[in-house]
Amino acid sequence: MRDFTGKNKYDFDISDGEEWFEIHSTAVTNTIPGSMVEVTINNKTICENLTNRDFREIIISILQRAIPLVDNRIAALRMWSPSERARVQRWFGRADESARAILINGLPRIATVLRGLSPANFIRSSPDRDRALGCTPNPVSNRQEAAHVCAPDTATHTISISPNFCSMRHWSADADSRVSTVIHEVTHFIDTMATKDHKYTIAYTLRDWAQEHSDLALNNADSVAGYIVEGD
Repeated sequence: MRDFTGKNKYDFDISDGEEWFEIHSTAVTNTIPGSMVEVTINNKTICENLTNRDFREIIISILQRAIPLVDNRIAALRMWSPSERARVQRWFGRADESARAILINGLPRIATVLRGLSPANFIRSSPDRDRALGCTPNPVSNRQEAAHVCAPDTATHTISISPNFCSMRHWSADADSRVSTVIHEVTHFIDTMATKDHKYTIAYTLRDWAQEHSDLALNNADSVAGYIVEGD
């Protein structure tokens, strides 16, 4: 992985001393002065309360739950039953064909990105890495958020993990969780739904807000995440 400080070195995240990384496929040395490449092994964990190996297992578990949830909503939108229309109304303040079109266009894109993710897409939050991805760091929000992305980063779909993510509940069908957070972040990418953060927190207050702000709700990351995870 390229070091984001611009120095001539490589930066690896490892979970413990039992993981090894191949630097080169051969063991050939050379004697040219100054030709050595500095290699730095970074063993700082993404979550302080987890080894990186445990973190990877959690990410795999999140993806295994999130992808079927999105697929279920895509199928339900295509059938467009009265119960699905009521669900859309509940989360977005309207259930007309334009609302359905926004969702039926965006959710398959979310599913595609989720299927392309692996633990390697999740990194420890860092201002230097935000800059390398093309976004300006926001140190204030970093203390409050669970995760964030650089929305134009469609090349790597990197998700930056903040400490709050590490301590939050893994799953809930009616509140914020690690699963809803990953879905939330994926909706931000400009190749999915390019959502914004108009209002936070998956709760009845978010559904109430949507009834008077349907246009904002249809572009709100937590509204889309809440619609996807509700009751499943």
